[in-house]
Amino acid sequence: MASPGATEDGALLKAILEESATEVVVFDADTLQILQANPAAAKNLNYRPKALQKQTPLDFLVPEDRQAFNALLALLRNGKKRRSALSVRCCRRDGTRYPVEARILYASERETPVFIWIANDVSQREATRQALAHSVSDMHAIVAHIPGMAFQIQRRQDGSRALRYVSEQSAQLLGIKAAALRSDPGRFFKLILEEDRPDYLARLAKAPGGHMSFNWEGRIRLKAWNDVKWVSIRVSQRKAGDSTIWDGIMLNTTQGKQAEAELVQSRAQLSALTAHVESVKEQERLNLAREVHDDLGGNLTAIKIVLSWLMEHLPPGEAALLRRTAYLDDVVDQTIEAAHRIASSLRPSVLDFGIVSAIDWQLKSFHRNTDIAFELKVPDEGVLLHPESAIAVFRIVQEALTNVAKHARATRVRVSLSLEEGDLLLRITDNGQGLQAPDDRNGKRSFGILGMSERAAALGGELTVQPAKRQGTQVSLRIPLRGHVPDAPK
Repeated sequence: MASPGATEDGALLKAILEESATEVVVFDADTLQILQANPAAAKNLNYRPKALQKQTPLDFLVPEDRQAFNALLALLRNGKKRRSALSVRCCRRDGTRYPVEARILYASERETPVFIWIANDVSQREATRQALAHSVSDMHAIVAHIPGMAFQIQRRQDGSRALRYVSEQSAQLLGIKAAALRSDPGRFFKLILEEDRPDYLARLAKAPGGHMSFNWEGRIRLKAWNDVKWVSIRVSQRKAGDSTIWDGIMLNTTQGKQAEAELVQSRAQLSALTAHVESVKEQERLNLAREVHDDLGGNLTAIKIVLSWLMEHLPPGEAALLRRTAYLDDVVDQTIEAAHRIASSLRPSVLDFGIVSAIDWQLKSFHRNTDIAFELKVPDEGVLLHPESAIAVFRIVQEALTNVAKHARATRVRVSLSLEEGDLLLRITDNGQGLQAPDDRNGKRSFGILGMSERAAALGGELTVQPAKRQGTQVSLRIPLRGHVPDAPK
């Protein structure tokens, strides 16, 4: 008869096995028939406990692992081992598989020797391991296809620093193998052009992570390839335990810089061409204005003089001839007026008196044609500009007033000229309906502003168009007076 203590111990052991998440299976050492299995084993294998007792471990092991399992049992039977461990895969009743780490004990002191199978389902851990392996593989694949060099800098709690990762693209980008750069990050500094080193050193002095732990863009020279490259370093900082990590990437931006330089050069050439075209146009306008004023105006004046003489010397009683001559005299007057208007439109002669007089004349003409009131504010000391510069400023004012007349629906325009810190500042403000969306279908409304901007750029200045403070639109032009003011007489 079992003692009370043995009975209690048996009950406690049974309770532990039933609540344990670890698989426990006891099977006969000779027949391998399962004698007992705890609920965890039955649940994992998707069998009822009694159904398991009709099977052997070979029934739920995958075929590929059975040979290793039998070899292990033979070692245990021969007494060469008392216990052993192995990793195998089990097959559930529905055919799905899961990996386990098992330990097998051989209990030979019993009347009927048995093996005890103790196993843990490691499918979750295996899935995590595979996911991690895939993640690392994916990361290497992504890094390998980045058009640049990836790297990682670590700063430990004691202040020591290490370039702990460099992608293999370092050899292609810098001509330095990844291992060599990791061991000596300072080798990158030796590649930097002399002109760009001061900026790099200034940033390095402020960088707690050492070389390449800050955003920077500059040029490097690769002597082996006789080549100069633009590189861009972009990094981000993060905390990792007691360390600080800088994750960075270095890109070859040479093509982008070359394209940018070509674009700047192209824009400069276009701006110079535009300025030249405008200069030629203004010269042609000046020539045409002079021809209209001098040649055509002179001829018309001569005709009027002759007509006046004819009217005085017509025989008395020739009323019809007198009327026709008077009619021709009126036509000549109208033609003279038209010639003056055309000449002024081509190039106002008032420009010869300076930009202030020209703007004042333009505003008065604008008021006569539109009934829009105006206000002109100029410095007391006046404004002196080269004739070419004055023409460009006048054309900008002319175009701005044309836009006001066509689109603003304004009742008042204010024009101001001021001198600020060596610059000429021109503001044209209306009280109209404000900026309107451009007509994308034909772009007609944007060409005027584009033309004004090109003229401003040719003067070395800047033109902005923005809403006015209270209502309407404000066009602002700022140009440096240096180079646009005539030399003082000696």
